[in-house]
Amino acid sequence: MHPRDARAGKVHANALRLTFHVRNADISLGDIHEVKLEEGRFWGSIRIHHAAGKDTLSGLSRTGARRFADRLHEARVEWWRHAVSEQIGPIRSVHARVAELEDPPRYLGRIFIRALVKDARMATTEFAHGWPETLSDTPEIGMLRDIRAFLEDPDRAREKANEVFVEKELVESRALFDRIEARPLTEEQRRAVVIDDHRNLVVAAAGSGKTSVIAAKAGWLIRRGFRRPSELLLLAFTRSARKEMEERLYRRLGADAASGVAVRTFHGLGTSIIGQAEGRRPSLARVAEDGNALTDQIKDIMVELLDDRKFSRILRKWFQEMSTPYRSVHEFDCPGEYHDYMRKHEIRSLQGEKVKSCEECEIANFLHLNGIGYRYEADYEHDTATPEKRQYKPDFHLPDHGIYIEHFGIDKEGNTAPYVDRDRYLNSMKWKRELHARHGTVLIETFSHENTDGGLLSNLAEKLAARGIALSPIPDDQVFAVLEKQGRIDLFTRLVVTFLHHFKSNRLSFSDLHDLAGGQSDPGRATAFLSVFRPICEHYQKHLDDAGEIDFHDMISRAAILVELGRYRSPYGYILVDEFQDISPGRARLLKALLDMSSSNQMFVVGDDWQAIYRFAGSDMAVMRKFEEYFGEFHRSDLGITFRCSDRITETANRFLLRNPEQIRKTVRAIRKVDRPGVHIGFSRRNDNFLSKEVLDRIAEDSGRYDGKSDVLVLGRYRHLRPGNLVELNRRFSSLAFSWKTIHGSKGLEADYVIVVGLCSGKYGFPSEIEDDPLLRLVLGNPECHPNAEERRLLYVALTRARRHAYLLAEGGRRSSFITELLESGNDIGVFGLPPEADVACPRCITGRMERRENSQDRSVFYGCSNHPYCEKTLPSCSSCRTGLPVGSDGGFHCSECGAMIDDCPLCNGWLGTRKGRYGIFVGCSNWPRCDYARAPGGTAAARERCRLPSEKRERGTGGRMIDDLRS
Repeated sequence: MHPRDARAGKVHANALRLTFHVRNADISLGDIHEVKLEEGRFWGSIRIHHAAGKDTLSGLSRTGARRFADRLHEARVEWWRHAVSEQIGPIRSVHARVAELEDPPRYLGRIFIRALVKDARMATTEFAHGWPETLSDTPEIGMLRDIRAFLEDPDRAREKANEVFVEKELVESRALFDRIEARPLTEEQRRAVVIDDHRNLVVAAAGSGKTSVIAAKAGWLIRRGFRRPSELLLLAFTRSARKEMEERLYRRLGADAASGVAVRTFHGLGTSIIGQAEGRRPSLARVAEDGNALTDQIKDIMVELLDDRKFSRILRKWFQEMSTPYRSVHEFDCPGEYHDYMRKHEIRSLQGEKVKSCEECEIANFLHLNGIGYRYEADYEHDTATPEKRQYKPDFHLPDHGIYIEHFGIDKEGNTAPYVDRDRYLNSMKWKRELHARHGTVLIETFSHENTDGGLLSNLAEKLAARGIALSPIPDDQVFAVLEKQGRIDLFTRLVVTFLHHFKSNRLSFSDLHDLAGGQSDPGRATAFLSVFRPICEHYQKHLDDAGEIDFHDMISRAAILVELGRYRSPYGYILVDEFQDISPGRARLLKALLDMSSSNQMFVVGDDWQAIYRFAGSDMAVMRKFEEYFGEFHRSDLGITFRCSDRITETANRFLLRNPEQIRKTVRAIRKVDRPGVHIGFSRRNDNFLSKEVLDRIAEDSGRYDGKSDVLVLGRYRHLRPGNLVELNRRFSSLAFSWKTIHGSKGLEADYVIVVGLCSGKYGFPSEIEDDPLLRLVLGNPECHPNAEERRLLYVALTRARRHAYLLAEGGRRSSFITELLESGNDIGVFGLPPEADVACPRCITGRMERRENSQDRSVFYGCSNHPYCEKTLPSCSSCRTGLPVGSDGGFHCSECGAMIDDCPLCNGWLGTRKGRYGIFVGCSNWPRCDYARAPGGTAAARERCRLPSEKRERGTGGRMIDDLRS
């Protein structure tokens, strides 16, 4: 607003009235910032700066201006004295709290500051502007000045106050922190304890003393008088963890203090809440605490439901068409990606054979379920084999009807997958059609585009009917028996159980699920699954209701509702949670309901998202990762010092884990420093479920450097990997104590040495290639995008159980991708056993590895792609030793077994070896038929030059003729 000139002015008790040309304006005396008198020789004017702008009262004599200014000043002073005296109580109260920030008696949470800011603004709202200078030295104005300074940056004032408190408290509680645990707490542990915000998240490293900090926090709150024992609630996830915490509190705090603290599992807390609110404790179903019992019950429910024709039809359709996430061959850019997908999902027909596409699987299942006998890729009834081509094997043969079915992977325009040679494929189709026509055999053709249009199976039924073949569906009980025999029911049951956990934990409805299904990448499959899941879930709930029982999710959900409705009054003002990474959305809701009962309630949680490995049981790492969304503003502390692992193990494990960018970043440092590798990788061709001599000798030798007995913890991804010689080893090695756990069962444990067995690839490898079904995205609020995210955390857990050394055994089978990653990570890793260079990528599909095999007839050694049968590439063994595999090196190739040098192909990146053809021995390229370089052994330079001509320029009778003859 521009300055205005007033013609006259008058001072009242509470306001200044200025008269302008056409109107008057009243200005509150409290809104005046400054009054400035300006004088000339005979005249005077008064400039007034106030909340609404600036005005000037002019046209006064010099004496008149002075008198007016004095009257205005006196009125302002009187106004301020009166106004401050009216508000002096709140001002003094707020000022006392602001002054306390200089030396706070306890940590100041955000809620405290917000309340203080609110009260400070209310106490000073009338004094938003400057007071008369003559009052500046009065105590009351001094208090206002301090309050205003605080309001300029309350967050910084809080930070400074807490810095003062923490430093003072670290000194005052030194004796407590030195003695409360078996060894004195570290600086970062002490700070995590004394920082006491409204919500506190401690992000801990493996072996950093998480439970010690929980116990120390409880002890500090009690000993310092900040909380009574009865106000504390300590929550654990398992009975064993609860018992350990109780015993620790009794040892560290003494019986008097510890007996007053409530230590519960979430299960125990939920049961207690329901019992107090409803007057009757609920009966918890056995399946709530026994995962195997739940799996068995879900399977039994499916058997029951088979009597329902509608459900039986739905389930039948699911396994026929939907059980595997469908992906067309046209979605893949290279054969390796496609083979990986097929292998990981192990796409088998209901008859048991591995098939080469999802569409072929649907056809096979359709034939089987409709009583039409078939043979998959059996030899054609007429001989078609030539020196260049193997015997023709049609996709399907219906022997009872004399009919063949070929499924062609082309779209409506005749296009093939990007990685398939279109012209060659179309020529192959033409050749097959002409072959059947020549021999008078019946060929039915199906196409990928029929599946895209949704008519593959209906079209096939019509084509079969046109040939007089009627469908005769097999009974449902037979279908279930086949599925059970193949393990399909177990896999599906595990999916249903995991889905059920998250469905109930997130309190979703079937309406929610159907809405979400429409947004999935394959909405048809998602909807089909829900048609199967809903009756199973409803029957499961009915079983619980009929038995008068509830499961764990119902109990947590009911307890949360009772708290939210105010039917339960919590005595707990401070909640502490250990292993917070295992939290579920349902448990988080219960915690929030308890906390929301009073604004003074606090929470302190400790967890390590790097060790979140229980998603299959309903845990959701997103609760910890998005803590603020669930619980509001919080203070984060880190426990980054590990007392367990050496620095070499820590560095390797950390770098490996953080390849997943979604994990919470933290810096982890090891107390123990060593000068040699802490992680070792052992290679072996054996796969006999016994610990190898090499790893045992290494551990025995290293343990000799230490006094006393050393413990060795053997870990596996699956129970069936338990080595068969553990009992014998405990007898043989008197200085070592061997024990076995699955990696999931090893959480919280540690040992001098850790051996992880079974690090190979495959469906039951490590990482497991049983991929999470995309259907879980319906019930997981924040599905993880990084490949093998939970499997990566599992290996991190395994590595960080070791104090001295961790041994990863890659025994038998194709190498684990985790092993390859660790070897290429740049970490200092020990390697023993079969040299890793023998691991050779398939030259055709790239993603496969060449595996040693033997010819069943003559026992000769050759190498085949691990992606077989999807990739049929084979390589011969070394020409010198007949057992090794040629491996690339700077100087060409050498044998992985005998070390012999091998010539490389002059036309491609293959290697040369002797072969036997129709006319004798020749030298050819390992990449045949992609590369058809060949020459006679010891052939002349001229002959070799002719063979190097591009194949399209060769003519029979020259080099090309020689190659064809030799290849034969």
